[in-house]
Amino acid sequence: MEGGFDVVVGNPPYIRQEWLAPFKPYWETRFRSYHGVADIFTYFFEQGIELMRPGGRLAFITSGSWVRGNFGAPLRKVLATKARMESMVDFGEFQPFEDAEMIRPSISILCKDTPGGEMRLFKWLTTGRPPETLSDEIVKAPTVRSERFGEDAWELECDEALKLRAKLAAGHPTLHKFTGGQILYGIKTGLNEVFVIDRQKRDELVTADARSAEVIRPIRQGSNIRPWYAEDITEYLIFTRRGIRIEDYPAIHQYLSKFRTQLEPKPSNWDPRKKWPGRKEGSYLWFEIQDTVDYWEGFGRPKIIWPDITNRPRFCSEKSGCLIGDTSFAIPVDDDFLLGVLSSWATWFFISKTAQPLRRRSDRWQYRLKAQYMEHIPSPDAPAAERQASGELARTCGALAQRRYQGQVHFQRRLFQAFASDGAGVLNQKAEAWWDQSLNTLGDALKQSFKLPANPMKNPRVADEWEPYLHKRTAENTRLTRALAAAEAELNDRVYRLFALTPDEIRLLQKEVEH
Repeated sequence: MEGGFDVVVGNPPYIRQEWLAPFKPYWETRFRSYHGVADIFTYFFEQGIELMRPGGRLAFITSGSWVRGNFGAPLRKVLATKARMESMVDFGEFQPFEDAEMIRPSISILCKDTPGGEMRLFKWLTTGRPPETLSDEIVKAPTVRSERFGEDAWELECDEALKLRAKLAAGHPTLHKFTGGQILYGIKTGLNEVFVIDRQKRDELVTADARSAEVIRPIRQGSNIRPWYAEDITEYLIFTRRGIRIEDYPAIHQYLSKFRTQLEPKPSNWDPRKKWPGRKEGSYLWFEIQDTVDYWEGFGRPKIIWPDITNRPRFCSEKSGCLIGDTSFAIPVDDDFLLGVLSSWATWFFISKTAQPLRRRSDRWQYRLKAQYMEHIPSPDAPAAERQASGELARTCGALAQRRYQGQVHFQRRLFQAFASDGAGVLNQKAEAWWDQSLNTLGDALKQSFKLPANPMKNPRVADEWEPYLHKRTAENTRLTRALAAAEAELNDRVYRLFALTPDEIRLLQKEVEH
């Protein structure tokens, strides 16, 4: 009888790979799954397979980072030739062990057998603990063909989702081709704490020297970009580009001089054993922003902008000519049809299957929308009439979202005027979302926000004054929300038709983007 274990079950140790340096020379000669920055658990997979008899099974719970990470390529190659994958559980952000946080923890079950066949894939995409009957759920999970898992990064998606992604991409130009590669990264200063200033500091510098206004520009950050609109500008950038004569702007020179130590670029001959107090090495001068941003004039044109990290479509048209920060991107075009396509759920489905997932926020996965991911997005062509109709819907969505936002901000200002002493205080989350509150809960939120002695809405006179006003503004906010949702639904239907999606494909797409 051939020896070996029938079952190998394990939870391999979690050890920072930097601590493993003394053992790496041995592992490099011992394991086919060796990689210079691999975690130690990768070698447990290979060793476990060696210890099993033919037909034996291995079940490990580990970080799922090896499925896509570069360091996992040798391990993926070993598994693709030495074992048959039977099931995988992707826990998303759920952490099974409080004292050992992992990146997308997963359970892998494999058999020491001829590779290939179907593998069950269970993905826990919602917040909270998985069900106690996890085994029953795995049995009911969809299957995927494991033959497509090789040395390249594994895509843990059902076959139908991959087919749908391929259909979206087939025969359509990519965003890179459509824009001529003009996907612009926001401005990186190297020290936003100094270069990005508020309106008060901007006014001080301009008052001290009127020429300061020539190099101080309004800027939007990624956090200011919402679906269909951007929040009001509250920040400004001291845009000291390469080659600027700082002596021509004495007020700005004096201001930046206060931070010269933090602004100095690191010398190329700096001792790496010592910490450098300034910015990274580069050819810029201490008063210049860190990157060249040769394409900066593109920001002055109408453009489509979006944040680099988001959990839902957050694209909007920007026509004020402001700059954008390094947490956002832009395409310098005035194209409402393209804006509508980018804001659709069809595009978000494609993004969710190709961009880098980051973490969960508000029960939805956040993704990195860097240029390297965005440039592959399919951009369907359309007849002139369809482009016009879809573009008009996108403009309608932008107008409705902007009106709703301005109404929300207007009401918030009224709350400050009525209840904040000398404008002091900050609205808490409930007070900010006043349209979701009853009169009494809004009063409690104002009490906490402005440190009031009592809930102001308990006062009958105040309640009589504010109750109809709150009701009227809430009704208008609801009306705009419904109108926006209707316009978005029509726009999504038009984009689905551009991609020739069937009812079944639309249902699958909508199910996938729910999370």
